Amino acid sequence: MGIRYEKDTILNWINEMGKFLRLLVDKWEGSLEEESTPIDIESGYKEYFRQDRSYLIGLDNGELELFISTLEPEQIRPLAQLFMYDGLLSDDRGLLKKAKFLFELNMRQSGSFSFEDYGFLAKIDNELKF
Repeated sequence: MGIRYEKDTILNWINEMGKFLRLLVDKWEGSLEEESTPIDIESGYKEYFRQDRSYLIGLDNGELELFISTLEPEQIRPLAQLFMYDGLLSDDRGLLKKAKFLFELNMRQSGSFSFEDYGFLAKIDNELKF
């Protein structure tokens, strides 16, 4: 029973985080309706990672790696996506570098290959060139 509960909990977390990221993607792509409620990115950090945005963006790569060791493996990629869209929307190169670090770290740790992640990395690299 306990194992199923934990599995259901992380699945619910992933679904809710996915909905939040979809709002960020829509905002970035400009397809979000103008009259809709503005998205509070700070709430994404607090609600899904239980940390203030300022704390997480202040971490260096070593501290960030230590922080993600406290997360479930399924939570690392969404954090990288949150950093990426936050960086794109706020034009913050530091956040984009953190996102790139997390995407690459997640691929190394999980041994996974994702065309979508390589697309994200290309988008980040493109933004960092300017």
